Amino acid sequence: MNRSITIFGKKIIISKMILVLIMLLIAFVMIAPFLWVFSASLRPYSEATALPPKWLPPAINKWNMKYFKKLFSDTIPFFTFMENSVFMSTIITLGMVVHGALAGYAYARFQFPGKQIMFFLMMVAMMIPVQVTITALYKIMNILGVLNTSWAVTLPSIVGAMCPGLAGAFGIFMMRQFYLTIPKDMQEAAAIDGAGPIKTFFSIMLPLSKPTLASLAIIVFTYSWNDYFTTFIMINDTEKLSLPVGILAIRQPYSTGDNVEFAAVVLSIIPVLLVFIIGQKWIVESMSHVGVKG
Repeated sequence: MNRSITIFGKKIIISKMILVLIMLLIAFVMIAPFLWVFSASLRPYSEATALPPKWLPPAINKWNMKYFKKLFSDTIPFFTFMENSVFMSTIITLGMVVHGALAGYAYARFQFPGKQIMFFLMMVAMMIPVQVTITALYKIMNILGVLNTSWAVTLPSIVGAMCPGLAGAFGIFMMRQFYLTIPKDMQEAAAIDGAGPIKTFFSIMLPLSKPTLASLAIIVFTYSWNDYFTTFIMINDTEKLSLPVGILAIRQPYSTGDNVEFAAVVLSIIPVLLVFIIGQKWIVESMSHVGVKG
């Protein structure tokens, strides 16, 4: 029997209260770094790096906005970095969504030689980090003549080669699991009406999978937006860097000498945070289908 206590005239079950407290503690641990970065971006450099750290931002009338003003000036190409990230993340996301939907549909509905072996190898690819394949990918991009351009990052990622664990194999697996939940009667009814596999995909399967596709797009966009390693390896010119690498580069060639990097981190979080807030319901809805059948 669950014990309860009375607070402000309401009975509260102790076990639920403990669970809520634990969840609040976990939430604080996850949010604390963001609070500290935001607080540091609004303080003088000496206060931002002081120990113990000041977790909460100062009062509004004491906000120091000079670091944000530096980012909006012409001396630091912050928005060039952001434009590069938007371009690369968008191309990667579109490529992953398209090939994830097509390959997931093929694995869910078609029978072809080697299907099980290919699917098994794809699942194994989910456990391979990009560091294992980066040398071969670097040589391939060098042969294609796209090194030191955004295509060195986006081209292999379109087919999941750059980040096979998440954007490639995971996307295909996610879409396959969703298509397996759709009754085969719908496909058979479409076949009776004369619709072939391609027409069935575009007229039935694709419209039904919009929430899952949106969820996959959000996940891939977030991953590619935060990706540091591949851009760092493939691109050398400062003007062509993505935002994560560009933020680190701000300190070196531009010698800011202060915590303007904190302000850059705060602004870089906003786009992906907005994307997640807008699409979080699709993530929850689509994840409920993954693993239901298969």
